[in-house]
Amino acid sequence: MPMIDDPADVIITESRPTDLLAALHESAHAEREYLFAARDADPSDIVLVAWDGEDAVGYIAATDQREDGLLIWEHLVVPSHRTYGLGRRLLGELARRALPGAIVVVDPLGEYDVERITDYYGALGFVREDHDGRIWATVTDVIRATPVPEPAGTERSVPIRTLLSRKGSGVVSIERGATVVEAISLLVRHGIGALVVSTDGKRVEGIVSERDILIGLERDGAPFLDRSIDDAITADVLTCTADDPIAAAMESMTRRRVRHLPVTETGQLAGIISLGDLVSFRLARVETAGTD
Repeated sequence: MPMIDDPADVIITESRPTDLLAALHESAHAEREYLFAARDADPSDIVLVAWDGEDAVGYIAATDQREDGLLIWEHLVVPSHRTYGLGRRLLGELARRALPGAIVVVDPLGEYDVERITDYYGALGFVREDHDGRIWATVTDVIRATPVPEPAGTERSVPIRTLLSRKGSGVVSIERGATVVEAISLLVRHGIGALVVSTDGKRVEGIVSERDILIGLERDGAPFLDRSIDDAITADVLTCTADDPIAAAMESMTRRRVRHLPVTETGQLAGIISLGDLVSFRLARVETAGTD
């Protein structure tokens, strides 16, 4: 795999449990780095995947089903893409999806070089308890240690939540296991182009769009209509947070060639925006500026 030309071009998506994670785990096996547990991801886990073009090059997985915050159970970057700060970026993106004041914990297994792991996370705001070896930090500490570069210019600094406040935060979702026909009915009824797949209406488990359905119909014909939407969804979903700049979201959607972007806040679904929403918002700002 070639080295990165520009680390800023790496895209981070939210993922659901797939063979992708197992393949990434195995790819890093020869040079284990910050691998904690070879376990399967649960649908309620937060899983972020880093993509260099079409290649998945790292991920971070954590559970937030704890009273005190998040437990990171795996965090890795493949050997060819280390030293570019991707592990740091994944950690920062994870922290920005956690509740304010939450604790982030890593729990390395005994077979790993704990001192090296402690040094790595120590530079990112973590401390290690002497009595039990627990490595932890507050979300605030992690965010402070993994700052996101400020976009240049006023327009580039407008956050997604500004658009949501005008558009509304309502999201039409559908559960896994529903049929393609049911998905089509929801799309038509609400006049939308995509559905967020979510069992509880909070965690993003995938997305299914009109294009996904058309591809399935072209491939399988009419029988596709009665199949589960699991055959049509995209499980590795490009998302953003409510505090991400609108311009950055537009750039990510363009590079990833997607038209719909779920928005999360503290790891939970908070809305969805489309490329059309972004274009309309930008045009409205240009028109307003022109009348000043």
